[in-house]
Amino acid sequence: MAKGLKKNLSLFDVIAFGIGPMLSSGFFLLPGMVYAKVGPSAILAYLVAGLLIIPSLMSKAELSTAMPKAGGAYYFLDRSMGPLVGTISGFGTWLALAFKSAFALIGLGAYLVLFIELPVKPVAISLCVLFAGLGISGMKNVGRFQGIFVSIILGALTFFIAKGFFYVEPTNFFPFFESASGNFLEAVGLVYISFAGLTKIASVAEEVEDLDRNIPLGMAVALGVTLVIYLLGLGVVVGVMPGETLSGSITPIADAATAFMGPIGKTIISIVAIFAFTTASNAGLTAASRYPLAMSRDNLMGSYWKKIGRFNTPTRSIILTMGLMIIFILLLSPEGIAKLGSAFKLLIFGMINLAVVVMRESKITAYDPGYETKLYPWVQIIGILTPVVLIPQLGGLSVILSAGVIIFGALWYYLYAKKKVDRSAAMYQVFERVGAQATPQLYEELRDIIREKGTRREDVFEQCILRAAVIDHKEGESYEKLLGEASTIISDRLNISTDTIYEELSSISDISLGNHLALPHAKIDKADHPELAIIHSEQGIMLEEADEPIYAIFVLVSPANNPRQHLRFLAELAKRAEEIDFAGRWRQLSDLKAIHEAFIRSEDHVEVAYPSSEFDGKRIGDISINRDCLIAIIKRNGDLIVPHGNTKLAAGDKLTIVGKKEAVKETVSKFEG
Repeated sequence: MAKGLKKNLSLFDVIAFGIGPMLSSGFFLLPGMVYAKVGPSAILAYLVAGLLIIPSLMSKAELSTAMPKAGGAYYFLDRSMGPLVGTISGFGTWLALAFKSAFALIGLGAYLVLFIELPVKPVAISLCVLFAGLGISGMKNVGRFQGIFVSIILGALTFFIAKGFFYVEPTNFFPFFESASGNFLEAVGLVYISFAGLTKIASVAEEVEDLDRNIPLGMAVALGVTLVIYLLGLGVVVGVMPGETLSGSITPIADAATAFMGPIGKTIISIVAIFAFTTASNAGLTAASRYPLAMSRDNLMGSYWKKIGRFNTPTRSIILTMGLMIIFILLLSPEGIAKLGSAFKLLIFGMINLAVVVMRESKITAYDPGYETKLYPWVQIIGILTPVVLIPQLGGLSVILSAGVIIFGALWYYLYAKKKVDRSAAMYQVFERVGAQATPQLYEELRDIIREKGTRREDVFEQCILRAAVIDHKEGESYEKLLGEASTIISDRLNISTDTIYEELSSISDISLGNHLALPHAKIDKADHPELAIIHSEQGIMLEEADEPIYAIFVLVSPANNPRQHLRFLAELAKRAEEIDFAGRWRQLSDLKAIHEAFIRSEDHVEVAYPSSEFDGKRIGDISINRDCLIAIIKRNGDLIVPHGNTKLAAGDKLTIVGKKEAVKETVSKFEG
């Protein structure tokens, strides 16, 4: 298995990774170019481009929470539509991100020239080398770097907009439309690259903490904040500058600041622009470098590029991406880079929306996104049609080079990669539903991803563990007798007949997981929540399909209408079981609490609270407790209660609380006054 990347990126880091790149070239460099095409309606072009990106944002959030792997868009398209499409999209997205980052470096050079008299391109190349070194040194450094710069940028731009508002000349906005509809669509397409920061978030999803929450929320916040800055900021720029000065300017924000704040304002905004372009280049190079890594992992590129360096970063892939960006800086103009970058992003974003349709229609139960797109499939249809309309508006060169990437990717696949790849895709599962053959390979890979991601906050896995009945295996008892006893216990808790549960559990033939562990499991229609029984054996049980004695049997029954949660529970049990010595210490455990806590995560802590009288009759949902812990079980008059938001506390309750140590202690103190 390939060495994994560490999860070092928080919600703030995710937001910074999105905002930083989007507020660089899109705000500090592009407005003059867009204004030259459509005049004051450049503001509307930004709004339309921002709205058109929403379907792709939602699709990317869904795919990122289902398949959080380095390579982002490449990985999604490869696993949904096969390695041929994956090869094309991998090269296309890599090029698009490299174009975007090269564009940002040119903008950075343009603003630096306001302070030092040096040629723009050599400065951009030097900075490219510097950021490559930063990326190699570790993701934590990159994330910290992004957060500091983005905070400075947002503060400065808020001041720029607030002060500039009082100097706006309303006459500068008329006539609002100065061009034909074709030019307006070209402007929208040109602006589209400004929102490529969302791709950077997906590209580093493998390194994001709590991704089911942080990915969709981070993307939404990044887009919302950026769009507000674009619209208000561009309104100030258009309002304070004569059209002939703004048209074609490559330092439009510095020019606008000069108009109402003088040389000091120009200096301050230019420094802020340098910060913005720095974050864009930094994040862009980091994200783009994950594509050779991901393609190398899948044998679409040589194994040389998948090596992880001493700082847990893909050193060789970063250096390769740096070289590609230097070539773009040397050969292309700023507008040419922007158009090509937008064309490639449009192409890939359209395919991303199609990938969601394929994954949904495949009906693969292991496809388990933590966030699901609303209004499916209409959102995806809009996302698929957007590039069809906008790419032709960017000019013949963009169309030709987009087609060239498709042809190059196809040739690379057939001449180099095809003989090295034996992998299925979700598209084959769609075909299976109409009679073609599919393979279980993708299902297995997605199930491995579920295992890596772990359970969700709403799964309350710890509740299931802590309330699990423990059955002690007595010498001479058969597996069938033990399974019957577990079925009876689960039957009482789910109010389902013992025979039904026993029959479903008995029908599972391959239950041995190795490591002296077996995991019989079943999904049953009438079950409304998961239940677990733990069979503990000191002397061991021999099963027909096992090559070694079994010392632990986990019997899991889940609702049939939630197969994805069932898979998450199975994967989490298997993952946590890897850390337990079943043939050694486990066999000596005799205390119920010790058996339960053997499966609680090492960073979690379990304590019991006895609520004071002030909580008598209160709903749990009305009580504010630390989000890093939960009430796992309520023991009341000898009965175990699985608490929900509407569960009311009563005098004499015994609450089992699990979570991070400090959060648990805080919550226990709250309940006990």
